[in-house]
Amino acid sequence: MELSTVAAELYALLPAEFIAARGARVKEAKAAGDAGLAALIGRLPKPSAAAWAVNMLARSGAAELGELLGLGSALRDAQTDLDPARLRELGQQRPHLLAAAVGKADDIAAGLGVRLSGAATSEITGTLRAALGDMDAAAAVRSGLLVRSLSGDGVDAVDLSGAVAVEGGAVPVAPAAPRVKADDGDAGARESLRAKAEDAERAASQAEADLAEAEQSLAEATFRRRELQVALKETRERLASLEEELATAEQDARRASRAAEAADKLATQKRRIAGQARRWLERYSDDGD
Repeated sequence: MELSTVAAELYALLPAEFIAARGARVKEAKAAGDAGLAALIGRLPKPSAAAWAVNMLARSGAAELGELLGLGSALRDAQTDLDPARLRELGQQRPHLLAAAVGKADDIAAGLGVRLSGAATSEITGTLRAALGDMDAAAAVRSGLLVRSLSGDGVDAVDLSGAVAVEGGAVPVAPAAPRVKADDGDAGARESLRAKAEDAERAASQAEADLAEAEQSLAEATFRRRELQVALKETRERLASLEEELATAEQDARRASRAAEAADKLATQKRRIAGQARRWLERYSDDGD
């Protein structure tokens, strides 16, 4: 028995089954003489409703999730390449793919007999949005071992502390929990939830469109900032070169000034000697007459 195997099993169960199944696994590990593993299993937290739904979405192998996370990878590449046109093109797909993935998670949960609250649906949206912008968050979503929802602003790294039950764990792509057939009352409740989800999706679509526009502006501003940083670096290098040239010129000027002063002193001295020589010559001439 390994922790990752146990976790893969537990996080595939319905929320109502988690605690009892975890306790059973703890007892099995203790009976096998592995107290350390028993303690680790006992510390595995029950996932939130939103985390459970995202886990079920990942385990189902839903195409909606694959398309959404593929879009996230493409968006990150376009952001790195500072390609505003590509960002704009991809950003237009974001609200539709996000809404499709959230709707799929809701459908899977309903099919398993779990009704998600509006708050849980919002957390699912936030978790998938975080996975769009952060590679590590995307890996956490794919793991199928989330214990809490994620959030991100598309700029800073997503906080993943305590978010995944077993670091580096992986699960097979297939929901392990049995599907539950809904009765007529459940069908009515599902329709009501579906209507609420559609309203939320429309609002999310508008928010995503606003986000795409903001990200485009961010990409353009980032590109302009890098241009200015390069220009500033070149200007600083030119300024340093000019300052070095100025320092050299000042040194040359000081040397020239000292040379001029020395030449002036020498010229004055020579003029004085020449004057004395003329006076001696005149005196000699007068004595000769």
